[in-house]
Amino acid sequence: QVKVRDYDLLPFIDAIRAEESVKTARIKDSIAKNEGYAFYCYKPHAVWYMFDVMMLTEPKFDPAMYKMLQPSDSPDWYKKSKVATKDALKNVQIAWSKSLKSRSPAIAEFFERFKLTADDVSNFAFQISGKGRNPKDVATEWIKANPKRVDAWLGL
Repeated sequence: QVKVRDYDLLPFIDAIRAEESVKTARIKDSIAKNEGYAFYCYKPHAVWYMFDVMMLTEPKFDPAMYKMLQPSDSPDWYKKSKVATKDALKNVQIAWSKSLKSRSPAIAEFFERFKLTADDVSNFAFQISGKGRNPKDVATEWIKANPKRVDAWLGL
């Protein structure tokens, strides 16, 4: 809602908050009706594999133009918030116990080399939650299709 306001889109868009399933249904319905529909989404996310959608271009993240407060932060969170740029890039990281290096050095080295792209994770999410596939089957297929990456993780 704040971003829609700060991008001066309120005259054109009715900003709503909706559960994930409602958002997904609205996207599907809008595509079926050949209607435009703008929604907030991030990567990684299954939606990029569920539908033929594109990410809109936004101004590069600028901390001076991005201050998002939550309702729990202030009763005036909406007035005090400003979101006029793309969100800051967020990193998803794998964490493990410091003692893993001494207990199982090979596993610790594997985790240090392990890397997935946002597209990898988006596709996994789509296959598992969107299509209802067995996670083990999805992983097995991905490993067979990406032997060089897996070998690099294994230090081969």
